[in-house]
Amino acid sequence: MDAIVIGAGVAGLAAARELKKRGFEVVVLEARDRIGGRVHTVRLPGWPLPLEVGAEFLHGRPRSLLPLARDARELRGGHYFDGMERRDELWQSTMEKIGKLPSVLERPVDKALRTLRWRLRTTPDERQLAADFLEGFNAARLDRASVKAIAQQTQASEENGGNHIARLPRGYDLVPRRLARGLHIELGVRVRMVRWSRSRVEVHAGHRSWEAPRAIVTVPLGVLQAGAVVFEPALPRWKASAIAALSMGPVVKIALLFEERHWPQDLAASRNAEALRGKNPVTVAVRSLSAALGRRVRPIRAVSFDWQKDDLSRGAYSWVPVGAMRAQRAIADQVGPLHFAGEASHFDGACGTVHGAIETGIRAAREVATAQRKLPVRARRP
Repeated sequence: MDAIVIGAGVAGLAAARELKKRGFEVVVLEARDRIGGRVHTVRLPGWPLPLEVGAEFLHGRPRSLLPLARDARELRGGHYFDGMERRDELWQSTMEKIGKLPSVLERPVDKALRTLRWRLRTTPDERQLAADFLEGFNAARLDRASVKAIAQQTQASEENGGNHIARLPRGYDLVPRRLARGLHIELGVRVRMVRWSRSRVEVHAGHRSWEAPRAIVTVPLGVLQAGAVVFEPALPRWKASAIAALSMGPVVKIALLFEERHWPQDLAASRNAEALRGKNPVTVAVRSLSAALGRRVRPIRAVSFDWQKDDLSRGAYSWVPVGAMRAQRAIADQVGPLHFAGEASHFDGACGTVHGAIETGIRAAREVATAQRKLPVRARRP
């Protein structure tokens, strides 16, 4: 065995795929009974479409994702506010101005939104929409989120054509399934301990263990922060500090099925998942939709999924608090024979995205290949 990959989310699968291309013998260990991690498509009786309880949209046209999502269809339509009033011009002007949010000084996003410079160039409606969007899209607290990180992510999205939003009608799980083709994956393996030395890694899960010269750790940030995987010896202080410095965003996905369409668009969402604590999320969503429509509506079916309560993720995706941008790069840095991947380790503006996770997996695999001095793919072992 040349390498062990811990986690069969898209980062782990991309890493294993890249290693296999380079002639490595690699095993992927996954705690769940499925692959995909936070890409989770469910197909339920009585529902006309697959439901995405995890990642749902393709943001822009990233090269790392498009070949795997060739079935994607771009979404088109309007933007509705205040009782389903269509206001596309408000959305467009706000998105353009978010790209110019004052970010020379590092500070929380909410303080940047209160600067005189921002207030002079925006209307009250634009300011409200900007705050709602930045909090909801990033699943981040605006009183703690780094404005520099938001600016970096906004720029990266613009360069990637982020205004193009697409969806896979047959299910986002097509992406991990395509990544996983031909890989050796073991499901239901919950890694509890990783023992490592300068030249060897032992991975332990219950009574089973695996050994290899290298390992790639792709478990979500929230799992690392909870200490659910023990490292012996412990990770160095700089690595532990980086893991603790970032935050995981709360997301509750809610799907409602009606006998008929009551609205011009098929999406209703709360911008603050924390506001759902202690409440029935379906009830809150139905009330929110009813208030927007101005009449009471009742779904015939409903599904909700709270990523904070999932102990194999402990949150939906990462965000960067003030002063923590360097932590992303530190999480990406290897420790001896241990390499790290996952959306939280993307330091060029694509954290929190599927394509960002894929890119980190490829990056970690190439680190392993360099360290092991393996030949390129054209000279694979027989």
